[in-house]
Amino acid sequence: MRQPQGIALVVTLAILVAVALMAFATSVTTMVSQWSARNERGVTEAYYVAETGLQQWKTRLFQTYRWQLYQTVSNFSGSRTPTRSECGNVLAGGVDWNRNGTIESNETLPTTRTGSVPMGTGTYTITVAQDPTRPRFMLVRSVGRFNGSQAIAQATFDLSNTGPWNYAIFSGRGAANKHLNGGATIRGGLYVQGQSSDPDRSVIDSNGNFALYNDYNYTSDNVFGSRLNSDMRSLANLCATLRVQYGRVEVSGSSSYGTPSNPLLGAYVGDAVNDIYGNTSSVCAANRGICTDDRGAFDLPPALAPRFPEFNSTPCTTNPSRSWAACVRDEAAERGIRITSTSILFPLGALPVSPLSCVTGNVLSGGTLRFGNTSMDCRYTLNGRTGGFRYIAGNPGTLEIYGTLHTSGINVSFDNAVNYQAFDFTNPTERNASIFVEGGSITLNRDVLPDASSATFPNQVLGLLAQNNIEQLTNNAMGIFYAGGRFRTQRNQRTLGTVVTNEFCTTSAGGNQCNAGQQAEVTYVPTMGNIPVAAQIPEDTIVASFKIMSYERR
Repeated sequence: MRQPQGIALVVTLAILVAVALMAFATSVTTMVSQWSARNERGVTEAYYVAETGLQQWKTRLFQTYRWQLYQTVSNFSGSRTPTRSECGNVLAGGVDWNRNGTIESNETLPTTRTGSVPMGTGTYTITVAQDPTRPRFMLVRSVGRFNGSQAIAQATFDLSNTGPWNYAIFSGRGAANKHLNGGATIRGGLYVQGQSSDPDRSVIDSNGNFALYNDYNYTSDNVFGSRLNSDMRSLANLCATLRVQYGRVEVSGSSSYGTPSNPLLGAYVGDAVNDIYGNTSSVCAANRGICTDDRGAFDLPPALAPRFPEFNSTPCTTNPSRSWAACVRDEAAERGIRITSTSILFPLGALPVSPLSCVTGNVLSGGTLRFGNTSMDCRYTLNGRTGGFRYIAGNPGTLEIYGTLHTSGINVSFDNAVNYQAFDFTNPTERNASIFVEGGSITLNRDVLPDASSATFPNQVLGLLAQNNIEQLTNNAMGIFYAGGRFRTQRNQRTLGTVVTNEFCTTSAGGNQCNAGQQAEVTYVPTMGNIPVAAQIPEDTIVASFKIMSYERR
Protein backbone atom coordinates (compact mmCIF):
# COMPACT_ATOMS: atom_id res chain seq x y z
CA MET A 1 0.00 0.00 0.00
CA ARG A 2 2.88 2.47 0.61
CA GLN A 3 4.38 2.01 -2.88
CA PRO A 4 1.57 3.84 -4.75
CA GLN A 5 1.79 6.72 -2.22
CA GLY A 6 5.53 7.08 -2.93
CA ILE A 7 4.93 7.14 -6.68
CA ALA A 8 2.21 9.77 -6.24
CA LEU A 9 4.61 11.92 -4.23
CA VAL A 10 7.28 11.69 -6.90
CA VAL A 11 4.79 12.53 -9.63
CA THR A 12 3.46 15.46 -7.62
CA LEU A 13 6.94 16.78 -7.05
CA ALA A 14 7.75 16.40 -10.75
CA ILE A 15 4.63 18.31 -11.69
CA LEU A 16 5.49 21.04 -9.21
CA VAL A 17 9.03 21.28 -10.60
CA ALA A 18 7.65 21.42 -14.15
CA VAL A 19 5.17 24.09 -13.21
CA ALA A 20 7.90 26.05 -11.44
CA LEU A 21 10.15 25.74 -14.49
CA MET A 22 7.31 26.85 -16.74
CA ALA A 23 6.57 29.79 -14.47
CA PHE A 24 10.24 30.72 -14.36
CA ALA A 25 10.53 30.43 -18.15
CA THR A 26 7.42 32.51 -18.55
CA SER A 27 8.81 35.06 -16.16
CA VAL A 28 12.15 35.16 -17.98
CA THR A 29 10.38 35.37 -21.35
CA THR A 30 8.22 38.18 -20.05
CA MET A 31 11.22 40.02 -18.67
CA VAL A 32 13.12 39.51 -21.93
CA SER A 33 10.10 40.69 -23.91
CA GLN A 34 9.71 43.70 -21.65
CA TRP A 35 13.42 44.44 -21.89
CA SER A 36 13.33 44.05 -25.68
CA ALA A 37 10.25 46.22 -25.88
CA ARG A 38 11.85 48.86 -23.72
CA ASN A 39 15.05 48.64 -25.77
CA GLU A 40 13.18 48.79 -29.07
CA ARG A 41 11.10 51.67 -27.78
CA GLY A 42 14.29 53.40 -26.65
CA VAL A 43 15.92 52.92 -30.06
CA THR A 44 12.75 54.11 -31.79
CA GLU A 45 12.56 57.14 -29.53
CA ALA A 46 16.26 57.80 -30.09
CA TYR A 47 15.67 57.66 -33.86
CA TYR A 48 12.82 60.16 -33.60
CA VAL A 49 15.07 62.40 -31.53
CA ALA A 50 17.83 62.10 -34.17
CA GLU A 51 15.30 62.75 -36.93
CA THR A 52 14.00 65.81 -35.10
CA GLY A 53 17.51 67.22 -34.88
CA LEU A 54 18.20 66.43 -38.54
CA GLN A 55 15.03 68.12 -39.77
CA GLN A 56 15.51 71.14 -37.54
CA TRP A 57 19.08 71.77 -38.62
CA LYS A 58 18.40 70.91 -42.24
CA THR A 59 15.87 73.74 -42.27
CA ARG A 60 18.25 76.09 -40.48
CA LEU A 61 21.04 75.16 -42.89
CA PHE A 62 18.96 76.01 -45.95
CA GLN A 63 17.64 79.24 -44.45
CA THR A 64 21.15 80.32 -43.52
CA TYR A 65 22.49 79.31 -46.94
CA ARG A 66 19.83 81.37 -48.69
CA TRP A 67 20.58 84.34 -46.40
CA GLN A 68 24.34 84.10 -46.96
CA LEU A 69 23.84 83.73 -50.70
CA TYR A 70 21.70 86.84 -50.83
CA GLN A 71 24.20 88.79 -48.72
CA THR A 72 27.01 87.69 -51.01
CA VAL A 73 25.34 88.46 -54.33
CA SER A 74 22.99 91.32 -53.51
CA ASN A 75 23.65 95.03 -53.43
CA PHE A 76 23.48 95.05 -49.67
CA SER A 77 26.47 92.90 -48.84
CA GLY A 78 29.30 94.44 -46.96
CA SER A 79 31.86 93.00 -49.37
CA ARG A 80 31.33 91.34 -52.71
CA THR A 81 34.90 90.27 -53.32
CA PRO A 82 34.79 86.58 -54.29
CA THR A 83 36.69 83.98 -52.37
CA ARG A 84 37.94 80.66 -53.65
CA SER A 85 35.05 78.28 -54.04
CA GLU A 86 35.24 75.59 -56.65
CA CYS A 87 31.47 75.32 -56.91
CA GLY A 88 30.45 78.71 -55.67
CA ASN A 89 29.44 77.33 -52.27
CA VAL A 90 29.07 80.36 -50.00
CA LEU A 91 29.17 78.01 -47.00
CA ALA A 92 32.72 76.88 -47.78
CA GLY A 93 34.11 79.41 -45.31
CA GLY A 94 31.56 78.57 -42.59
CA VAL A 95 27.87 78.83 -41.73
CA ASP A 96 26.76 82.17 -40.31
CA TRP A 97 24.11 80.71 -38.00
CA ASN A 98 23.79 84.04 -36.18
CA ARG A 99 23.33 85.95 -39.47
CA ASN A 100 25.45 88.84 -38.31
CA GLY A 101 27.74 88.94 -41.33
CA THR A 102 30.72 87.41 -39.50
CA ILE A 103 31.89 83.80 -39.49
CA GLU A 104 32.84 83.25 -35.88
CA SER A 105 35.22 80.60 -34.57
CA ASN A 106 32.41 78.19 -33.70
CA GLU A 107 30.78 78.59 -37.11
CA THR A 108 33.57 77.21 -39.29
CA LEU A 109 33.14 73.74 -40.80
CA PRO A 110 32.76 71.14 -39.51
CA THR A 111 30.48 72.54 -36.83
CA THR A 112 28.78 70.70 -33.96
CA ARG A 113 25.62 71.66 -32.10
CA THR A 114 23.52 69.98 -29.41
CA GLY A 115 19.83 70.20 -28.61
CA SER A 116 16.95 68.51 -26.84
CA VAL A 117 13.45 67.50 -27.78
CA PRO A 118 10.75 69.67 -26.16
CA MET A 119 8.55 67.87 -23.61
CA GLY A 120 10.90 64.91 -23.53
CA THR A 121 14.18 63.55 -22.22
CA GLY A 122 15.89 62.96 -25.57
CA THR A 123 18.96 64.90 -26.72
CA TYR A 124 20.78 65.08 -30.04
CA THR A 125 24.16 66.12 -31.35
CA ILE A 126 24.36 67.60 -34.87
CA THR A 127 27.47 67.72 -37.04
CA VAL A 128 27.41 69.83 -40.23
CA ALA A 129 30.31 69.41 -42.66
CA GLN A 130 31.22 69.92 -46.29
CA ASP A 131 31.57 66.81 -48.43
CA PRO A 132 35.34 66.50 -48.97
CA THR A 133 34.95 65.14 -52.50
CA ARG A 134 32.01 67.28 -53.68
CA PRO A 135 32.41 70.86 -52.43
CA ARG A 136 28.80 71.88 -53.06
CA PHE A 137 27.38 69.02 -51.00
CA MET A 138 26.77 69.39 -47.27
CA LEU A 139 26.60 66.53 -44.76
CA VAL A 140 24.28 66.71 -41.76
CA ARG A 141 24.67 63.93 -39.16
CA SER A 142 22.35 63.71 -36.15
CA VAL A 143 23.01 61.38 -33.20
CA GLY A 144 19.89 60.97 -31.04
CA ARG A 145 19.90 59.61 -27.47
CA PHE A 146 16.95 58.49 -25.34
CA ASN A 147 17.12 56.59 -22.03
CA GLY A 148 20.51 55.07 -22.83
CA SER A 149 19.61 54.17 -26.44
CA GLN A 150 21.24 55.77 -29.47
CA ALA A 151 20.31 56.15 -33.15
CA ILE A 152 21.80 58.04 -36.10
CA ALA A 153 20.09 59.85 -38.99
CA GLN A 154 22.34 61.27 -41.72
CA ALA A 155 21.63 63.07 -45.01
CA THR A 156 23.59 64.68 -47.85
CA PHE A 157 22.22 67.90 -49.33
CA ASP A 158 23.00 69.72 -52.53
CA LEU A 159 22.87 73.47 -51.87
CA SER A 160 23.38 75.60 -54.95
CA ASN A 161 22.56 78.85 -56.65
CA THR A 162 20.98 77.89 -59.97
CA GLY A 163 20.54 81.49 -61.11
CA PRO A 164 21.71 82.60 -64.58
CA TRP A 165 25.18 83.81 -63.60
CA ASN A 166 26.21 80.39 -62.28
CA TYR A 167 26.78 78.54 -65.55
CA ALA A 168 29.30 78.80 -68.37
CA ILE A 169 26.28 79.32 -70.63
CA PHE A 170 22.72 80.00 -69.50
CA SER A 171 20.41 80.01 -72.49
CA GLY A 172 16.77 80.68 -73.22
CA ARG A 173 16.33 78.74 -76.48
CA GLY A 174 19.60 76.84 -76.76
CA ALA A 175 22.04 76.56 -79.64
CA ALA A 176 21.10 79.00 -82.41
CA ASN A 177 21.30 76.29 -85.07
CA LYS A 178 21.21 73.46 -82.48
CA HIS A 179 24.71 72.22 -83.47
CA LEU A 180 27.74 72.27 -81.17
CA ASN A 181 30.58 70.52 -82.92
CA GLY A 182 33.98 70.98 -84.52
CA GLY A 183 35.80 71.01 -81.19
CA ALA A 184 33.70 73.56 -79.32
CA THR A 185 34.46 73.34 -75.60
CA ILE A 186 32.42 74.52 -72.63
CA ARG A 187 33.98 74.41 -69.17
CA GLY A 188 31.33 74.64 -66.47
CA GLY A 189 27.58 74.16 -66.45
CA LEU A 190 25.24 74.44 -69.43
CA TYR A 191 21.59 75.39 -68.90
CA VAL A 192 18.84 75.62 -71.53
CA GLN A 193 15.35 76.73 -70.56
CA GLY A 194 13.77 75.73 -73.88
CA GLN A 195 10.14 76.21 -74.87
CA SER A 196 7.30 74.54 -73.01
CA SER A 197 5.29 74.58 -76.26
CA ASP A 198 7.96 72.52 -78.06
CA PRO A 199 9.45 70.05 -75.54
CA ASP A 200 10.69 67.67 -78.27
CA ARG A 201 12.93 70.21 -79.98
CA SER A 202 16.64 69.38 -80.00
CA VAL A 203 18.16 72.33 -78.18
CA ILE A 204 21.66 70.84 -78.27
CA ASP A 205 22.99 68.61 -81.04
CA SER A 206 26.61 67.81 -80.29
CA ASN A 207 28.97 65.92 -82.55
CA GLY A 208 32.56 66.12 -83.73
CA ASN A 209 34.87 66.88 -80.82
CA PHE A 210 32.42 68.88 -78.71
CA ALA A 211 33.17 68.73 -74.97
CA LEU A 212 31.53 69.90 -71.75
CA TYR A 213 34.12 69.71 -68.97
CA ASN A 214 34.09 70.14 -65.19
CA ASP A 215 37.43 71.94 -64.76
CA TYR A 216 39.86 74.47 -66.18
CA ASN A 217 43.53 75.32 -65.82
CA TYR A 218 44.99 78.63 -67.06
CA THR A 219 47.96 78.69 -64.70
CA SER A 220 50.47 78.80 -67.54
CA ASP A 221 48.30 80.63 -70.04
CA ASN A 222 50.07 83.68 -71.49
CA VAL A 223 46.87 85.75 -71.76
CA PHE A 224 44.68 84.66 -68.87
CA GLY A 225 47.17 83.44 -66.26
CA SER A 226 48.23 86.85 -64.95
CA ARG A 227 44.71 88.32 -65.28
CA LEU A 228 43.03 85.79 -63.00
CA ASN A 229 43.12 85.82 -59.22
CA SER A 230 46.03 83.63 -58.17
CA ASP A 231 43.69 81.16 -56.48
CA MET A 232 41.29 81.08 -59.45
CA ARG A 233 43.73 80.19 -62.19
CA SER A 234 42.94 76.51 -61.87
CA LEU A 235 39.75 74.90 -60.58
CA ALA A 236 39.45 71.13 -60.58
CA ASN A 237 35.73 70.91 -59.81
CA LEU A 238 33.22 73.43 -61.17
CA CYS A 239 30.22 71.31 -60.09
CA ALA A 240 29.16 71.50 -63.71
CA THR A 241 25.69 70.29 -64.63
CA LEU A 242 23.80 69.85 -67.88
CA ARG A 243 20.23 71.09 -67.41
CA VAL A 244 17.52 71.31 -70.07
CA GLN A 245 14.05 72.21 -68.84
CA TYR A 246 12.19 71.78 -72.15
CA GLY A 247 13.86 70.01 -75.05
CA ARG A 248 16.20 67.17 -75.76
CA VAL A 249 19.92 66.63 -76.27
CA GLU A 250 21.46 64.63 -79.12
CA VAL A 251 24.93 63.17 -78.65
CA SER A 252 27.06 61.70 -81.42
CA GLY A 253 30.57 61.54 -82.82
CA SER A 254 33.22 61.82 -80.11
CA SER A 255 31.29 64.27 -77.93
CA SER A 256 32.26 64.26 -74.28
CA TYR A 257 30.05 65.45 -71.42
CA GLY A 258 32.42 65.16 -68.50
CA THR A 259 35.14 62.54 -68.31
CA PRO A 260 35.37 59.26 -66.39
CA SER A 261 37.94 60.81 -64.03
CA ASN A 262 36.05 64.09 -63.62
CA PRO A 263 32.34 63.59 -64.35
CA LEU A 264 29.65 66.23 -64.37
CA LEU A 265 27.72 66.67 -61.16
CA GLY A 266 24.47 65.84 -62.93
CA ALA A 267 22.64 65.68 -66.26
CA TYR A 268 18.93 66.54 -66.04
CA VAL A 269 17.10 66.77 -69.34
CA GLY A 270 13.40 67.14 -70.17
CA ASP A 271 10.92 64.59 -68.87
CA ALA A 272 13.35 61.69 -68.49
CA VAL A 273 16.87 60.55 -69.15
CA ASN A 274 15.58 59.21 -72.47
CA ASP A 275 15.48 62.80 -73.71
CA ILE A 276 19.23 62.35 -74.19
CA TYR A 277 19.53 60.64 -77.57
CA GLY A 278 22.35 58.98 -79.45
CA ASN A 279 25.69 57.70 -78.21
CA THR A 280 29.42 58.16 -78.59
CA SER A 281 31.97 55.64 -79.64
CA SER A 282 34.53 56.02 -76.91
CA VAL A 283 33.64 58.22 -73.92
CA CYS A 284 31.20 56.83 -71.36
CA ALA A 285 29.46 54.98 -74.18
CA ALA A 286 27.23 52.98 -71.82
CA ASN A 287 25.73 56.28 -70.67
CA ARG A 288 25.22 57.80 -74.13
CA GLY A 289 28.36 59.83 -73.81
CA ILE A 290 27.29 61.49 -70.53
CA CYS A 291 29.82 61.02 -67.71
CA THR A 292 27.98 62.16 -64.61
CA ASP A 293 27.35 61.36 -60.96
CA ASP A 294 23.59 61.70 -61.37
CA ARG A 295 21.18 61.52 -64.33
CA GLY A 296 17.49 61.97 -64.85
CA ALA A 297 14.69 64.34 -65.76
CA PHE A 298 14.95 68.09 -65.23
CA ASP A 299 15.34 68.30 -61.48
CA LEU A 300 14.17 71.78 -60.43
CA PRO A 301 10.52 72.42 -59.52
CA PRO A 302 8.88 75.09 -61.72
CA ALA A 303 8.93 77.58 -58.86
CA LEU A 304 12.71 77.13 -58.48
CA ALA A 305 13.62 76.87 -62.16
CA PRO A 306 15.37 80.08 -63.23
CA ARG A 307 13.94 81.84 -66.27
CA PHE A 308 15.82 83.61 -69.02
CA PRO A 309 15.75 87.33 -68.06
CA GLU A 310 14.31 89.83 -70.54
CA PHE A 311 15.13 93.56 -70.58
CA ASN A 312 11.57 94.82 -70.67
CA SER A 313 9.56 92.01 -69.05
CA THR A 314 11.65 90.57 -66.21
CA PRO A 315 10.58 92.33 -63.00
CA CYS A 316 13.08 94.48 -61.17
CA THR A 317 14.17 92.96 -57.87
CA THR A 318 13.89 96.16 -55.87
CA ASN A 319 10.55 97.12 -57.43
CA PRO A 320 8.67 94.20 -59.07
CA SER A 321 6.14 96.59 -60.61
CA ARG A 322 8.90 97.86 -62.93
CA SER A 323 11.10 96.11 -65.47
CA TRP A 324 14.79 95.27 -65.25
CA ALA A 325 15.56 97.87 -67.95
CA ALA A 326 13.61 100.58 -66.11
CA CYS A 327 15.59 99.99 -62.93
CA VAL A 328 18.89 100.13 -64.81
CA ARG A 329 17.86 103.44 -66.40
CA ASP A 330 17.27 104.80 -62.91
CA GLU A 331 20.58 103.39 -61.69
CA ALA A 332 22.49 105.00 -64.57
CA ALA A 333 20.63 108.30 -64.11
CA GLU A 334 21.61 108.47 -60.43
CA ARG A 335 24.98 106.68 -60.25
CA GLY A 336 26.19 106.29 -63.82
CA ILE A 337 25.88 107.96 -67.21
CA ARG A 338 23.38 107.73 -70.09
CA ILE A 339 24.14 108.19 -73.78
CA THR A 340 21.61 108.33 -76.63
CA SER A 341 22.08 109.02 -80.34
CA THR A 342 21.60 112.74 -79.65
CA SER A 343 22.68 113.46 -76.09
CA ILE A 344 24.95 112.68 -73.13
CA LEU A 345 23.08 112.71 -69.82
CA PHE A 346 24.95 113.20 -66.56
CA PRO A 347 23.26 112.72 -63.15
CA LEU A 348 21.61 115.78 -61.65
CA GLY A 349 24.23 117.90 -59.89
CA ALA A 350 27.20 116.18 -61.54
CA LEU A 351 30.23 118.27 -62.57
CA PRO A 352 31.80 116.92 -65.81
CA VAL A 353 35.59 116.65 -65.67
CA SER A 354 36.12 117.41 -69.37
CA PRO A 355 32.81 118.07 -71.14
CA LEU A 356 34.43 119.11 -74.43
CA SER A 357 36.44 115.87 -74.58
CA CYS A 358 33.29 113.88 -73.87
CA VAL A 359 31.28 115.63 -76.59
CA THR A 360 33.93 115.62 -79.30
CA GLY A 361 35.48 112.29 -78.45
CA ASN A 362 32.23 110.39 -78.14
CA VAL A 363 32.07 109.66 -81.86
CA LEU A 364 28.64 108.21 -82.65
CA SER A 365 29.52 107.13 -86.16
CA GLY A 366 26.60 105.35 -87.74
CA GLY A 367 24.77 105.14 -84.43
CA THR A 368 27.66 103.37 -82.66
CA LEU A 369 29.71 104.28 -79.59
CA ARG A 370 33.21 103.17 -80.53
CA PHE A 371 36.19 102.45 -78.35
CA GLY A 372 38.83 102.79 -81.02
CA ASN A 373 41.42 105.41 -82.00
CA THR A 374 39.75 108.42 -80.32
CA SER A 375 40.13 109.13 -76.60
CA MET A 376 37.25 110.56 -74.59
CA ASP A 377 36.73 111.67 -71.01
CA CYS A 378 33.13 111.42 -69.80
CA ARG A 379 33.92 111.36 -66.10
CA TYR A 380 32.25 113.60 -63.56
CA THR A 381 32.25 114.26 -59.82
CA LEU A 382 29.15 114.04 -57.64
CA ASN A 383 29.12 114.31 -53.85
CA GLY A 384 32.83 113.62 -53.71
CA ARG A 385 32.62 110.52 -55.93
CA THR A 386 33.82 109.90 -59.47
CA GLY A 387 31.33 108.64 -62.07
CA GLY A 388 31.04 108.08 -65.81
CA PHE A 389 33.95 106.71 -67.84
CA ARG A 390 37.23 107.64 -69.49
CA TYR A 391 38.71 105.94 -72.54
CA ILE A 392 42.38 106.41 -73.39
CA ALA A 393 43.08 105.24 -76.94
CA GLY A 394 46.06 102.99 -77.47
CA ASN A 395 47.05 99.44 -78.30
CA PRO A 396 45.66 98.31 -75.99
CA GLY A 397 43.47 101.19 -74.91
CA THR A 398 42.33 101.69 -71.32
CA LEU A 399 38.67 101.96 -70.33
CA GLU A 400 38.14 103.36 -66.85
CA ILE A 401 34.46 102.97 -65.96
CA TYR A 402 32.45 103.78 -62.83
CA GLY A 403 29.05 102.26 -62.14
CA THR A 404 26.68 101.84 -65.11
CA LEU A 405 27.12 103.19 -68.63
CA HIS A 406 23.66 103.00 -70.19
CA THR A 407 23.19 103.53 -73.93
CA SER A 408 19.84 103.80 -75.66
CA GLY A 409 19.20 103.22 -79.34
CA ILE A 410 22.86 102.89 -80.29
CA ASN A 411 25.38 100.06 -80.60
CA VAL A 412 28.71 99.69 -78.80
CA SER A 413 31.82 98.49 -80.59
CA PHE A 414 35.31 97.69 -79.24
CA ASP A 415 37.48 98.43 -82.27
CA ASN A 416 40.78 98.42 -80.35
CA ALA A 417 42.02 95.99 -77.75
CA VAL A 418 40.88 97.30 -74.35
CA ASN A 419 42.08 96.76 -70.79
CA TYR A 420 39.29 97.77 -68.44
CA GLN A 421 39.36 99.20 -64.92
CA ALA A 422 35.92 98.75 -63.32
CA PHE A 423 34.71 100.59 -60.22
CA ASP A 424 31.40 100.55 -58.38
CA PHE A 425 30.12 104.14 -58.11
CA THR A 426 28.85 103.92 -54.52
CA ASN A 427 31.88 102.04 -53.21
CA PRO A 428 34.90 102.19 -55.57
CA THR A 429 36.71 99.52 -53.54
CA GLU A 430 34.23 97.09 -55.10
CA ARG A 431 35.67 96.52 -58.54
CA ASN A 432 32.72 96.05 -60.91
CA ALA A 433 30.85 98.08 -63.52
CA SER A 434 28.56 97.56 -66.53
CA ILE A 435 27.81 98.72 -70.06
CA PHE A 436 24.07 98.26 -70.55
CA VAL A 437 23.03 98.60 -74.23
CA GLU A 438 19.29 99.07 -74.62
CA GLY A 439 17.93 98.69 -78.14
CA GLY A 440 21.32 97.75 -79.57
CA SER A 441 24.16 95.24 -79.83
CA ILE A 442 27.79 94.93 -78.70
CA THR A 443 30.61 93.92 -81.04
CA LEU A 444 34.01 92.82 -79.73
CA ASN A 445 36.39 93.34 -82.66
CA ARG A 446 39.43 93.23 -80.36
CA ASP A 447 40.27 91.68 -76.98
CA VAL A 448 38.43 93.01 -73.92
CA LEU A 449 40.29 92.06 -70.73
CA PRO A 450 40.76 93.32 -67.15
CA ASP A 451 43.72 95.56 -66.47
CA ALA A 452 45.77 93.24 -64.28
CA SER A 453 47.84 96.14 -62.94
CA SER A 454 44.60 97.51 -61.45
CA ALA A 455 42.92 94.28 -60.30
CA THR A 456 42.57 90.71 -61.53
CA PHE A 457 39.44 88.75 -62.49
CA PRO A 458 37.02 88.07 -60.85
CA ASN A 459 38.08 90.60 -58.20
CA GLN A 460 37.44 92.99 -61.09
CA VAL A 461 34.46 92.39 -63.39
CA LEU A 462 32.97 94.28 -66.31
CA GLY A 463 29.45 93.34 -67.37
CA LEU A 464 28.59 93.70 -71.07
CA LEU A 465 24.80 93.58 -71.41
CA ALA A 466 23.03 94.00 -74.76
CA GLN A 467 19.32 93.86 -75.48
CA ASN A 468 20.05 92.45 -78.93
CA ASN A 469 23.25 90.56 -79.78
CA ILE A 470 26.87 90.20 -78.70
CA GLU A 471 29.32 89.28 -81.44
CA GLN A 472 32.72 88.17 -80.20
CA LEU A 473 35.00 88.48 -83.22
CA THR A 474 38.23 88.51 -81.25
CA ASN A 475 40.46 85.94 -79.59
CA ASN A 476 39.91 86.68 -75.89
CA ALA A 477 37.25 88.25 -73.69
CA MET A 478 36.77 88.23 -69.90
CA GLY A 479 33.69 89.44 -68.06
CA ILE A 480 30.03 88.57 -67.68
CA PHE A 481 27.96 88.76 -70.86
CA TYR A 482 24.23 89.09 -71.48
CA ALA A 483 22.65 89.01 -74.95
CA GLY A 484 18.88 89.22 -75.25
CA GLY A 485 19.16 87.88 -78.77
CA ARG A 486 22.26 85.85 -79.56
CA PHE A 487 25.82 85.47 -78.32
CA ARG A 488 28.23 84.32 -81.02
CA THR A 489 31.87 83.45 -80.67
CA GLN A 490 34.10 81.97 -83.35
CA ARG A 491 36.79 79.48 -84.14
CA ASN A 492 39.80 79.46 -81.78
CA GLN A 493 38.28 82.20 -79.61
CA ARG A 494 37.94 82.07 -75.83
CA THR A 495 35.44 83.60 -73.43
CA LEU A 496 36.03 83.57 -69.66
CA GLY A 497 33.37 84.45 -67.10
CA THR A 498 29.78 83.52 -67.85
CA VAL A 499 27.38 83.98 -70.76
CA VAL A 500 23.62 84.53 -70.43
CA THR A 501 21.96 84.58 -73.83
CA ASN A 502 18.73 83.64 -75.54
CA GLU A 503 20.63 81.72 -78.23
CA PHE A 504 24.31 80.90 -78.60
CA CYS A 505 26.55 79.63 -81.34
CA THR A 506 30.26 78.91 -81.67
CA THR A 507 31.11 79.40 -85.33
CA SER A 508 32.57 81.54 -88.09
CA ALA A 509 31.21 79.21 -90.76
CA GLY A 510 28.50 80.83 -92.86
CA GLY A 511 29.17 84.31 -91.53
CA ASN A 512 26.61 85.27 -88.91
CA GLN A 513 24.22 82.46 -89.83
CA CYS A 514 25.60 80.00 -87.26
CA ASN A 515 25.66 77.18 -89.80
CA ALA A 516 27.92 74.98 -87.69
CA GLY A 517 29.91 74.87 -84.50
CA GLN A 518 33.66 75.26 -84.45
CA GLN A 519 36.59 75.21 -82.07
CA ALA A 520 35.61 77.95 -79.62
CA GLU A 521 35.87 77.84 -75.83
CA VAL A 522 33.59 79.25 -73.12
CA THR A 523 34.78 78.86 -69.51
CA TYR A 524 32.84 79.56 -66.34
CA VAL A 525 34.85 81.50 -63.77
CA PRO A 526 32.78 81.99 -60.58
CA THR A 527 32.27 85.72 -60.00
CA MET A 528 30.26 84.98 -56.85
CA GLY A 529 29.51 88.27 -55.07
CA ASN A 530 31.26 90.52 -57.57
CA ILE A 531 28.31 90.95 -59.92
CA PRO A 532 27.79 94.52 -61.15
CA VAL A 533 24.68 96.36 -59.97
CA ALA A 534 23.05 96.44 -63.42
CA ALA A 535 23.35 92.65 -63.70
CA GLN A 536 21.74 92.04 -60.30
CA ILE A 537 18.36 93.39 -61.33
CA PRO A 538 16.68 90.21 -62.73
CA GLU A 539 14.49 88.74 -60.00
CA ASP A 540 15.97 85.28 -60.44
CA THR A 541 19.63 86.27 -60.28
CA ILE A 542 19.60 84.33 -56.99
CA VAL A 543 17.79 80.99 -57.09
CA ALA A 544 18.70 78.93 -54.02
CA SER A 545 17.96 75.24 -54.60
CA PHE A 546 18.00 72.49 -52.00
CA LYS A 547 18.04 68.78 -52.85
CA ILE A 548 18.37 65.67 -50.68
CA MET A 549 20.98 63.52 -52.41
CA SER A 550 21.09 60.67 -49.88
CA TYR A 551 19.56 59.62 -46.57
CA GLU A 552 20.39 56.84 -44.16
CA ARG A 553 19.30 55.68 -40.72
CA ARG A 554 21.31 53.59 -38.27
